[in-house]
Amino acid sequence: MKLHIIHDQAADEPEITVVCREINDDVQRIVAAVNSVNCRLTGSKDGQTFIIQPSEVIYIDTADKKIFIYTRSEVYETQLRLYELEKQLPSSEFFRANKSCIAGIKHIRSVKADIDGRLLLTMDSGDKLWVSRQYAASFRKKIGM
Repeated sequence: MKLHIIHDQAADEPEITVVCREINDDVQRIVAAVNSVNCRLTGSKDGQTFIIQPSEVIYIDTADKKIFIYTRSEVYETQLRLYELEKQLPSSEFFRANKSCIAGIKHIRSVKADIDGRLLLTMDSGDKLWVSRQYAASFRKKIGM
């Protein structure tokens, strides 16, 4: 892989061009990393709105038709739908664990296979999340398991 940086005083904003023979996993990770630079989520708590960096998000879950963002120290409510959050978050760092949950790969402490094909994740926070059979195969592929 080659990296060229061209310093141009006339440039209005940074521009990134990726030249590749095929769009493989490495290229997709590069694109996701670039896209994640400007990704920020908002969540509310106690009547205030907070800006949340994706790196702080351990997982996002639904309860009582509300969406909650879980970080190491706080839980925030968001008005965005799960599919909207899934589109915003870098796919190299997050995955759909089940119909009601998105989990952060970097915050997984351990994975345990269940007899029925599901996976039990233990997160850095100590919380346990289930990866449903529907999403287990793509999760295994994503982490190289």
